[in-house]
Amino acid sequence: MIVRRNLIVVVVLLLLSFPCASIAQDDVTTQNGPSALNGAWITGPASNPLSFLNGPAYRTFGSKMPYDVPDFHPAGQLDARLPRWINLETEERLRLEGYSNGSFKPGNDDSYWLNRFRFQIDLYLNRWLSVSSQVQDARPFFEKPPIGPPNENRWDLKEAYVQLGDPEKQWASLRVGRQLINYNNALIANSEWRNQGRSYDAAVLNLHRDAWRLGIFAASVVIPQASGVSPHEEGNNIYGLYGGIDNIIRNSRLEPFVLWRVQPSVAVKNATTGATGKENMKVYGFRFKGGAIETLDYSVQADFETGSDGPNTIRAWSLSGGAGYQFDSNPWHLRIFSQYDFASGDNNPADNTHRTFDTIYPTAHDRFGILDLFGWQNIQSIRGGAMIVPRHRWTVSAQFLEFWLAAAQDAAYNSSGGAIVRNSSGLDGNHIGEETDIYTWYELNRHLNVGAGFGDFEAGRFISTTTNTQFYRGPYFAINFKDAGRAEQR
Repeated sequence: MIVRRNLIVVVVLLLLSFPCASIAQDDVTTQNGPSALNGAWITGPASNPLSFLNGPAYRTFGSKMPYDVPDFHPAGQLDARLPRWINLETEERLRLEGYSNGSFKPGNDDSYWLNRFRFQIDLYLNRWLSVSSQVQDARPFFEKPPIGPPNENRWDLKEAYVQLGDPEKQWASLRVGRQLINYNNALIANSEWRNQGRSYDAAVLNLHRDAWRLGIFAASVVIPQASGVSPHEEGNNIYGLYGGIDNIIRNSRLEPFVLWRVQPSVAVKNATTGATGKENMKVYGFRFKGGAIETLDYSVQADFETGSDGPNTIRAWSLSGGAGYQFDSNPWHLRIFSQYDFASGDNNPADNTHRTFDTIYPTAHDRFGILDLFGWQNIQSIRGGAMIVPRHRWTVSAQFLEFWLAAAQDAAYNSSGGAIVRNSSGLDGNHIGEETDIYTWYELNRHLNVGAGFGDFEAGRFISTTTNTQFYRGPYFAINFKDAGRAEQR
């Protein structure tokens, strides 16, 4: 295990030693789940910073080869018969998944189907004004109760906004209403892998001039309900300035940002049982990413959190770095990638300082493996893997990850920010465990793809001692269909 860990560290350092050679909502290409720009697919998860799409994903629409399956796009065909100022979009996703030892409870097994259907109407009233609305129906089948969000979200209003200007074509645009926000997948995004995803009631101003970009937003996250129109929580708000400066170094982007999060009620550390207080937290950070020597891409991010949770002071930080290198001369376009993640924890439960990093509203899928067991809180993680393309628009990826607690007296946290298990004595070590994944995606045509994966987590001393669980395993199989209609050509 030690040799394998050291080997992954060496790969990270070697990749990052290469010489270094991208709209304000930078991660907009991932906002519709598996779809990339112009209706093309991203064949794989895209939530970790190993490429300009923030994942080991491969943008298959670069291939000029014909598709293997005839195309089918009913919304686009219907749009062709409608006035040009009307656009219809549809999306359907069916996923089979399961797990063994869920929530790290021996014998807690389940398998079920998840179905998600979306229908959207866009009205282009003129070249600078448009209105969009989207309804969503997300349901599980054959899942053990209790059933509710994030798997069940029946006939919700997913999006409803007015947009002034076009962020792709004009230097300023404003979007107001219920919408998706995806500036930085690690901190504030829409978590599309979840069955219901995430949306925000927000006002977003995007500015873009030459190499300079700035997003200014005020948002309240929508709290999903099992059925009906989901509300947001009053007073639970996030505000932000998210910048972008292109080509400080060739083919790079520097993204400085400031976020301000307020919540009316959060748990207060080192106080009477059940005590709560108001949160006032600020996040300062940057992400620097880009490409060099054509086939190398990299990303580095650092964040610092300060402020208060009631009477407690917030002092937390995180660091992430990753790189990927593609061997274009290889007939299967072999790509290797590796990544290191750190998020601070709290080793002193008795003081009045909150040191556990808050990952806010991330797109968590695959940042710490495809099983989505852990979040970017009180964790150290090393990751390495490879991807091949056996056939055009078909990718196969394999990866290994190893996890440790950053602070042994703090908890291990899941991808939603909840504590999985805590041992304040710190006597059970800090090794969480290791995960091995294999997953594949195949783009059948411009609007349809399929994917499958399997993850195996082997518990380390911390998890096995505190939960009496030795492993967690789970497969998935997914079919994705997205037809953005006339919007694909705009």
